[in-house]
Amino acid sequence: MFRYGKAKLIEGVTRIKDGIVNEFLIEGRDRAVLFDTGLDLFNIRDYVSKLTDKELIVVNSHFHPDHANGNHHFDKVHIGEKDLPTFTTQDVYFKLVDDIVTATLKKHPRAQKIMPWVDKLLMTKKGNTEYIPLKDGDEIDLGGKTLIVKDFPGHTPGSITLLDPAMKFIYAGDASDIDIWMFTNPECSLHDYAEEGRRYYKEVKALGYTRYRGAHMPLTHKISFMRDYAEWIDRLTPQKAFLKLPVPGVRSKLCFAAAPSLRHILFTSVYWAHQCDR
Repeated sequence: MFRYGKAKLIEGVTRIKDGIVNEFLIEGRDRAVLFDTGLDLFNIRDYVSKLTDKELIVVNSHFHPDHANGNHHFDKVHIGEKDLPTFTTQDVYFKLVDDIVTATLKKHPRAQKIMPWVDKLLMTKKGNTEYIPLKDGDEIDLGGKTLIVKDFPGHTPGSITLLDPAMKFIYAGDASDIDIWMFTNPECSLHDYAEEGRRYYKEVKALGYTRYRGAHMPLTHKISFMRDYAEWIDRLTPQKAFLKLPVPGVRSKLCFAAAPSLRHILFTSVYWAHQCDR
């Protein structure tokens, strides 16, 4: 777990295994995209430099620490415009962590001892990185290969995916995966996410896309997972959770739900009870 690994998915595409996260190095004739920078357990820039000498374009699927902690190694990082970080509590994720930490320390002062680890693992460093916004429909020209940015909000407000029109393949980050941690975007309802999932599925299906890979998926999935997962998550309630936990600083309980699927093996999600309200 605590070292990088790599595997060639297809010609010109390398999956980099970084602990529990998949990053993707997608190469064209002239340039390459690094999709996510991972946990920063090691120096991702040094590692990628051994895999390609092409001009590197760094893209975040969204601004969560397991996908963005390595950003500070790079001069520029491209990210969905609604996830542009301010590194303050104006950011959805930073506000959530701050609310929980503040309430936890008030109730359990001794928890201060673990704060250095919280900062290191859960709070992405600002560094000197310049963040460049990406919009839905933006194209990234790699020379002989073009990737298209497509919004898929929900997991975070600015989650994006990358479409490869030549391969009819999608790199989805955490936008649609085997488990969606909806609690990191407390203001998004499960119904809103389901609506986005259905919309996204219909649009990419109409364009001929057939398969995709998420950042935590061990295998490639058919895009029908997106549709079926959206239908399942739209039916979730607090009562359907197998576990509910109170969390300091948050107004409702954290819910954990799972269900077997004949077509897709398993659906799971982590969400706040209030996100089930319409």
